[in-house]
Amino acid sequence: MTTHSIGGRALKRLFRAGLNNLSRNVDLINRLNVFPVPDGDTGINMFHTLQRAYREIEDTESDDFSQIAGGFAHGALMGARGNSGTILSQLLQGFADGLDNAPLLSDELFARACQAAVQRGYASVSEPKEGTILTVAREATETLQGQESGSSSLMEMLETLIAAADASLNNTPRLLPMLQDAGVVDAGGMGLVCFLRGLRGDRSPLQTSIAPNAGKLAAAGAGTESFGYDVQFLMIGQDLDLTQTRRDLEQLGWSVIVVGDEKTMKVHIHADNPAGPLDYAIRSGAALDDVVVENMTLQYQQSLVGASSMRGQPDAATLNAWVIAVAEGDGLRAVFHDLKCGAVIRGGAGYNPSAEDFIAAIQQATADHVIILPNNPNFILAARQAADLVEPMLARVVPTETVLQGINAMLALGDAIDAGADFESTIAQMSAACEEIHSIEIARASRGTRIGDLEISENDIIAIVDGAIRSASSDVARATLDAFATLDVSSLELATVYYGAGISELETNQLIRRLTKSIKGLEFEAIYGGQSLYPFLISVE
Repeated sequence: MTTHSIGGRALKRLFRAGLNNLSRNVDLINRLNVFPVPDGDTGINMFHTLQRAYREIEDTESDDFSQIAGGFAHGALMGARGNSGTILSQLLQGFADGLDNAPLLSDELFARACQAAVQRGYASVSEPKEGTILTVAREATETLQGQESGSSSLMEMLETLIAAADASLNNTPRLLPMLQDAGVVDAGGMGLVCFLRGLRGDRSPLQTSIAPNAGKLAAAGAGTESFGYDVQFLMIGQDLDLTQTRRDLEQLGWSVIVVGDEKTMKVHIHADNPAGPLDYAIRSGAALDDVVVENMTLQYQQSLVGASSMRGQPDAATLNAWVIAVAEGDGLRAVFHDLKCGAVIRGGAGYNPSAEDFIAAIQQATADHVIILPNNPNFILAARQAADLVEPMLARVVPTETVLQGINAMLALGDAIDAGADFESTIAQMSAACEEIHSIEIARASRGTRIGDLEISENDIIAIVDGAIRSASSDVARATLDAFATLDVSSLELATVYYGAGISELETNQLIRRLTKSIKGLEFEAIYGGQSLYPFLISVE
């Protein structure tokens, strides 16, 4: 029987099927990320966004199509994480808005709602880029516009939409050079395709032919609300193999860091079960030392608003503003607390805060105005979405892209308060402060890739300067020196090195000595940051 309309209960089943299919492909989507640092993986972000969306309608028995679509969209808005998750939530909200409260979905209304979804998605991004999830949504929707009303069933229209989305996804490397260089399709677009394919009942993981360099990937199972355990330990032995150990541990968890030599290795890993990595290390014949296991779910719940003792924010009393910052690492969080942030949200190292996380922090505010420092380009859209959802409270986002910019913005806040600046002037001064420093982020490449003319091998040390990868080397000091070589250090005075988890003060001082031998006239200082994925974060001013 040809179906030209469906109700809410059928839509709920479709949404569940779409979520399930996305969950089967989370790992594949994650590995499509061009940027080789696993701190904002697209598949995980999109999965958590849709999981929160489905939770909003899970207990709803209504057969009203618009009510189910609206509830799902609202849940996605609240749970949006990362740029792709936030854009997906906007697409879903646009689709729901385009239904005009109709109780049933007709074929004609389906085409109109898809168009409304694309319009809202593009409007949510100040500078949309083609070759992304937005392109896939737009080109897929355009295929529906030429069809005559009533000429196709809803299932036929869905098949048309999916086929067009597949074709658009395969074309994304031609639109974005960075995708072509890396030999992959857009990760966000892939996530959308997985969701759409699930709507028609697909149950198997996508084949890697749609992602040329995805390699031999195991499809992931459904995600979890747990953030897992942060596991750190030393492996001590003879003839230890760093590369093989890292590869083996990547099968047991995520955010894997293995550094050291054939006699001593420092391991950092996030895992759902901490026994797995520890058992692997013991079975390898190595002796274990300095074992640390931390429950990240409990840490997150306790630190979502971690500055309760400082909620009065006395230094900002005259401004009547409450500041929320995002940071990962106990040292960095302490820095923001010391600078009188009202709340510090945990974010980074594989966990992106959702719009709901930002809203929860905003609701703790004891001031009339709220300032949000996302401190990561992948957190900005979710922060802005949260700020829009808490009206009439005035919440503004200063679009800090690194935690180092966030620290400098907090210093500018203090200067603005001392000068008696009003709220808008303070926002302007904090935003300007972000441009007054250079951020150098040192990380280990989680995958081999190519960025422009720079070839990066898996496990290389990479240096990211102001958001762009500028150097790669097997040596930390060499990569860092090459990063400094891209700056005009003659005009700079101070470099602050924040060293991460697993990095000692001795190792930090050794790096600084190497740098000072080659860079004259620049003063260095070291501060413990405790961040997981970045051994060193360097603020240069």
